[in-house]
Amino acid sequence: MSRRQKGNPMVRFTALLVVSLLILQLKPAAAETLLVTVTGFRGIKGTLYVTVWRDEAHFLTDLRHAAARRVLPVSGPEMTVAVDGLSRGVYAVTAFQDENGNGELDRNFIGMPKEPAGVSNDARGVMGPPKFRDAAVALNGASRNMTLRLR
Repeated sequence: MSRRQKGNPMVRFTALLVVSLLILQLKPAAAETLLVTVTGFRGIKGTLYVTVWRDEAHFLTDLRHAAARRVLPVSGPEMTVAVDGLSRGVYAVTAFQDENGNGELDRNFIGMPKEPAGVSNDARGVMGPPKFRDAAVALNGASRNMTLRLR
């Protein structure tokens, strides 16, 4: 075989290096687990909704952009919910107790929650909902535990 038929070893090495780097780029990021302990229920009734948000632009407004959502029947005065499969990054967490089973957080005529609700970091809004930056928590390795109090 001539050298031309075997191919240039430097070209083959470069191609192998490029393919290897591309494969490494496709490797999924390490999955993180967020453990959310929710307190402050008004009785042991209804459904608990826990939503993890990553997108500040859609925080509290569009569930299609939520990073994760867990829906569980309220089973005690305190519940711990595991949200796994999250990538490293910054998130905000919201939760509410759906007491009447209609699948949404009921509000009064000025928009204040009528059902128990809470946000990570106990963030509260001034004349409106809390801001993402005030509720932000970082996931940057292993598991993260947090407590979210419903009010």
